[in-house]
Order: sequence, then C-alpha cells, then structure tokens
Amino acid sequence: MNGVSTEKVAGGKLLRVKVEFGEKIDKVRITGDFFAHPEDVIEKIESSLAGLALSATEDEIRNKVENVIAKTSADIVGIDAASIARNIIRAIQ
Repeated sequence: MNGVSTEKVAGGKLLRVKVEFGEKIDKVRITGDFFAHPEDVIEKIESSLAGLALSATEDEIRNKVENVIAKTSADIVGIDAASIARNIIRAIQ
C-alpha cells in the first residue's frame, strides 16, 4: 500500500511524506520546501525508518528521526522530527 501526507508546518514550510508499506514500513520519501545540511541527512532518515513496524508510535518515530539528526550533526530548517513523525503516522492510516 501507499500513503501520502502533506502539511504546511509552522512557519509555512511544506512537508510531504510518502510511505510504501505492507506488514511494515518498506520505504519513506520526505520532500518539501525545507532546508537540510548536510543534504543527505534526509536520505539517512528515510533509510532509518524502513523496516519499522506499522504499530510504531509517533514518539518512537520522532526519537528515531532525532537520533539520525544528532548522529549526523545535521541542521534542518523549516521542519522538525515531530512533524516528520506526525506525517508518517498520517500516511499509514
């Protein structure tokens, strides 16, 4: 199955999350008009979410995203881990 969630987050930035899933999350694609440095942090976040159980909570997803951001010392402007997690949950519902 495929799911999509789009949101204008606080500050007016667009976030779109596309999720392919079956019994678990197979693939996540995060796009929008936000900024990320280094740019590959978004790909690392997407990869870290593959294989996650559909029963994962918003807090579990947020923590996973925050861990990737911390490990890569990334700076993401316009969105945050909570908005990513919220939209993943919406996309799989």
